[in-house]
Formats: sequence, C-alpha cells, structure tokens
Amino acid sequence: MGVDFRYRQLGYLALNVTDVEKSAAFATDVFGMDAAGEGDNGARFFRIGPRHHDMMLIPSGEPGFVRSGWELETEDDLDKAMAHYRDIGLSPQLIAQDEANMLGLERAFRIVEPKLGTTWEYYARMSHTAVPRQNTLTKFQGGKHYGLVVPDCKGLTEYMIENMGFMNSDYVEGWRASLLRAFPNPNHHSFAPLQFPAPRPTFHHVAFMVEEIDDIGKLFNRIKRYDVGIQFGIGRHPTSGSIHLYIYDPDYFVWEYTLGMEQFPEEGAREPRRMSADPAGFDLWGAVPETVHADKFPPIVVA
Repeated sequence: MGVDFRYRQLGYLALNVTDVEKSAAFATDVFGMDAAGEGDNGARFFRIGPRHHDMMLIPSGEPGFVRSGWELETEDDLDKAMAHYRDIGLSPQLIAQDEANMLGLERAFRIVEPKLGTTWEYYARMSHTAVPRQNTLTKFQGGKHYGLVVPDCKGLTEYMIENMGFMNSDYVEGWRASLLRAFPNPNHHSFAPLQFPAPRPTFHHVAFMVEEIDDIGKLFNRIKRYDVGIQFGIGRHPTSGSIHLYIYDPDYFVWEYTLGMEQFPEEGAREPRRMSADPAGFDLWGAVPETVHADKFPPIVVA
C-alpha cells in the first residue's frame, strides 16, 4: 500500500436519477433516510446520521453513477492525498468553494482514476447538524459501501492497493470479485469491484449498515407494501459474515441493508482469503441473486 494518507470512511455517493420525486420517496419512505435539503440543479440530499448528507440524487435524463465521496481522517491527510495523486499524475482538482459550500464541505478535490474513469472526491470536514433524525423506520449504524461491475477486477484491485490506499480483505477465485477496505477503516469492505459478463461497466449496489436484524426484517415486509423488487436476499455473505437484503429502486439502482460485517484491526489483520466461486457456497442461507434485470443496472458516468 503505497500511500501516506488515512481514510475515515466512505462519505457519500452521487447518483443521476430520472425521476427525482420517485427516487426521493424511495429513499425516505422505503429505505428510511431523512431528506436533507436541495443542492444545485434540483439535486436532493439524504442522510442517515448527523452529517450533511450520505446520498445525493441528481435529476438527469439517464440514470448513472456519478462519483463517490471519501472522508479522510484529517485536513493533513487531505493535503497528503492531494500531493500523492499529483505525484502519480492524476491531476487532482480542487472543487470551487461555492460547490464545496453546497455540499457541506470545507474543501475538497476530485480525481479520475484511470482504470474505469470514475470520479473520486476527497474531503476531511463535512458539516454536522444537531437536528435529530426524524425518520424512525430504521436504525442506521453509519457504515456504508458500494460495488461496481468492472471488466478487470484483478487489475483494478491491484491498482487501488498500490495507488489509492486500499487493502484486500477477500477475493473470489478467478478474480470474479474482490472486497476492499479503505485503510484504516475497520469495515470488511468499503468498495467491491465485481467481474461478470456485462456489456459495459455498471453500478451494482450501495449498502448501508443497520443496527438490528429487525431493521432488515421490517424492510423485507415494507417493500411488499411499496411493490419494490428484491435483487438478493434475505441472506448471509460467507465473506464478511453480514446479513443482507438488496432491493431495486425506480432506476434499478440496487440498495442494500447489511448487518454484522467483519471488523479488521489496524495492525495484525488476517491475510485475504481466496474464496470459492462455487455457486453452492455463494450465500450461507442459500439466497440466489435475481439476474433478470441485470441488463438494467445503471451505467458509470465516465469523466
């Protein structure tokens, strides 16, 4: 791992959505987030805790994954990250202060990683609110991760370990998937590149950690009332050990509740495991992913 900056967590994702009203209703009424105001061009913010936002939904003619936002531990780490990415030729760009203010950030920069062309945003300080959450549907723990369908899981994994400060927790034989943690964040993974037949790189899922199994059970019953489809689950992952339920939103973005993820120490962590690709061991509870709508996964917006 050739970087000297430290991650705190995956901060937020920005997604293009085709009907922001429908997507907003899904985020609040189904998924249990709090609406947290509006940004430029009709964008909507949503939060699961005290931070300014954890998701940003942007009105667009086509759905797509826009960027990930990563919170570093300190302002010094932000300076180190910017210098590092400049040194390896990724030309980090500070975002304008007006945009930073709109996003609730003190300062931030963005890079475009060269393997997929996705945009990564880095910051250290996001505004917090003292206003308690109003939505009582779910108790969120605060952690999150996301996955993308990629053409070269092994190549992207190696690049991120060498150049972006990630560590490998587990991978599936044949490099069909890897599960990467943003060091020194202890969660089993914050990013998951997945490789399976697809005409193009796409968004796969975003996951939010919840406090109790009841949160997952209540979501399972709630989605029936809203006619929301299940993509995967209820099940239990053999890698992280987490209990999961993946569901579709109106644009076929997949959103997940997850509970019980393995935690890694900063020092003395176990080595990554080479996990079997045998479908019989894909889920400890025998859950099988729904694949009928895989061709509808939204694309990655390439910078």
